[in-house]
Amino acid sequence: MIYDRWYDPSDADVIYHYCRPEAFIEIIRTRSIWLSASYTMNDSTERSWGYSIFQMVAKALEPDTGPEFIRQITAPVIAGDNFSMLMIACFSLDTDVLSQWRAYADDGRGFAVGFAARLLKIPAKQLRVLYDEDAQVQELTNNLRHIYQFEKTKGFKYGEEFRSHLFQLGLDLCAYKNPAFKEEREIRLAHLSALNRDTMTAAPLGAIGPDGKKLSDPLNIHFRVVRGVIVPYVIIDYSSGGAISPIKEIVLGPRNENAEINIQMFLNTVGVCDVTVRRSKVPYRV
Repeated sequence: MIYDRWYDPSDADVIYHYCRPEAFIEIIRTRSIWLSASYTMNDSTERSWGYSIFQMVAKALEPDTGPEFIRQITAPVIAGDNFSMLMIACFSLDTDVLSQWRAYADDGRGFAVGFAARLLKIPAKQLRVLYDEDAQVQELTNNLRHIYQFEKTKGFKYGEEFRSHLFQLGLDLCAYKNPAFKEEREIRLAHLSALNRDTMTAAPLGAIGPDGKKLSDPLNIHFRVVRGVIVPYVIIDYSSGGAISPIKEIVLGPRNENAEINIQMFLNTVGVCDVTVRRSKVPYRV
């Protein structure tokens, strides 16, 4: 695991999910968010970017560690890439960014839903995305050197704990993204589903926390169509069955024609109360 990428929010942190009006209605009405397969994201280098960084670092380390260590760390990383399907929901630390409105919120007609990050107790790993390529290389180099030194003290057993750790590290590579996306300042929630390459079927998995405790039963995989593409996704309740209400703010996009009072009435009517509603300050129109 790449512990440096794990997101540990403060009590004051609010993270924003930019979305289309139709998605906004479902997020509020059903108290749930949809996590979609990573390979359907806007970034065409999803997962492949992080793996390319891993290959670069592994090649650079090989003269010091020897080829056997590189072979041993590469196998579980590849296994994670080949036999898993990461379901991801994207959030931003920024509340009002034009590029976000245009790309993810119906060209400014949608919403940004602000969640109190500390209250998002859901079966998904929270990762802070890193965009600087040099920093990615340095961070991963430090991680793999530490693994090498630790494994050396154990006589290079390459046991189950080692393989499990490298499998998780491979999944955490999704937190390395192309620098072109740095304006997004993304916090991503990642939930793991299985991919059977023999039958080419996806299978739900129950989530396990970093302490080894069960976080959820297997989540069913659904399919929807987005701009002509069939997208696998899972539905996750963010309210713990209605026990908590993590939504703290709703921001209307710069081209959203709803009156704030209309959105406030909708929220109060469906029982989502004590939420601030405001409008984007971005002067964007077409």
